[in-house]
Amino acid sequence: MTEIWWEQVREQCPHLQKVDLLVGLLTFNQAANVEAVTRVVLTGLQKSFPNSSLLLVNVDVGSQDGTPEIIKRTVGSLVPLAMLQQPADDGRMNPFAVNRMSYSGMPGREAAFRCLFAMTERLQATACVVIDANVRSVAPEWIPLLGQVVLEKSADYVAPMFRRPRYEGSLTNSLIAPLTRALYGQRVACQTGGGYGFSRRMASLYLQERVWEGDGARFAIDSWLTTVAVAEGCQIWQAFLGAKIEDVKATGADVAGVLAQAVGATFHCMERYEDRWESLSGSTVVPEVGQPMQGGTESHTIKVERMVNGFRQGLRDLLPIWEIILAPDTLAGILPLGLSQEDDFEFPLPLWVQTVYDFAIAYHEKLIHREHLLRSLTPLYLGRTASLVLETKDAGHAEVERTIEQGCQIFESMKAYLVERWRFQ
Repeated sequence: MTEIWWEQVREQCPHLQKVDLLVGLLTFNQAANVEAVTRVVLTGLQKSFPNSSLLLVNVDVGSQDGTPEIIKRTVGSLVPLAMLQQPADDGRMNPFAVNRMSYSGMPGREAAFRCLFAMTERLQATACVVIDANVRSVAPEWIPLLGQVVLEKSADYVAPMFRRPRYEGSLTNSLIAPLTRALYGQRVACQTGGGYGFSRRMASLYLQERVWEGDGARFAIDSWLTTVAVAEGCQIWQAFLGAKIEDVKATGADVAGVLAQAVGATFHCMERYEDRWESLSGSTVVPEVGQPMQGGTESHTIKVERMVNGFRQGLRDLLPIWEIILAPDTLAGILPLGLSQEDDFEFPLPLWVQTVYDFAIAYHEKLIHREHLLRSLTPLYLGRTASLVLETKDAGHAEVERTIEQGCQIFESMKAYLVERWRFQ
């Protein structure tokens, strides 16, 4: 697979042997937006890296709307460009074969990242910056924010941070980020997509990971990029990138499907790295670059009643499964919530944390089919999200952030519960 990609690069850039910076532009049917995004990327490169050797790589996973042609026309001869597209079915292995649509909205996203990591290694690039072309708010500053700390400060992984509405990203804020922080001791926001920065060391490490095939390949790559970086003790930075405005995702993925991919990746990595996280306690901040965002944009209307009803429906339909997954005292705390009226509904943070830890342990013990287990967490997640909205409905963005931080601290303080049951089940 790597050789197919490398052949395409050499055909288009025959004299290219080594670069300082590789920039990957991921595309899938973005003809309406890709010219503007490409011009922004070019501006960022010309302003911030005028003396660096560069390669811009468009990894397209099967666009049918002329997206690659627009990029090629826009770039012209301004910077070296390699166009890596899904090849015709000529009997060879298709590196962008679509085996599923990830919740990112891009089929073959995992193969696209793998391609960029392989090219970073082959070209001995010091840094690799990856930009999603479906993000319309990308700005020229993104390129140096994601790349310069790799080139100049030996960062291995630069994770994105965005200014978001109060309740957007609730799965990340209430589960993925606090669990990752409690496990590996790094305070990373775990926001996904838009833009990333990687060192060559990081790219090589990703290529060695056992996530491209087998069970790990079932989960979207964005969920484990950060986990591998923190678990392996790499130099992590976070970059403030401002707002994130993206094209509507075309996956049609339901909440349960998104949750299964994101949480499944986190649980999967817990088994891979159990020797790293079991003995860790507390957490530390990671360095940041860019201007911190004050406040956030307003959320769209949150339909709390629908979420509470989803929780109640889950309690009716999934109780036999929850009885297998949850510890008796956890289940005893959850059962009375089904009797609460909407205005009084409260899913306490400690109970939520214990619930997540019970699910992680049940996943580890394979108590039921893992896909069923992950999807059965959805009503409980909806219940906790409804509780957060009700707790902070009259609060501003800062108070919501404080509640999220409180949840992170409870995940840390209750980690002993997870470790004890993980070891002695």
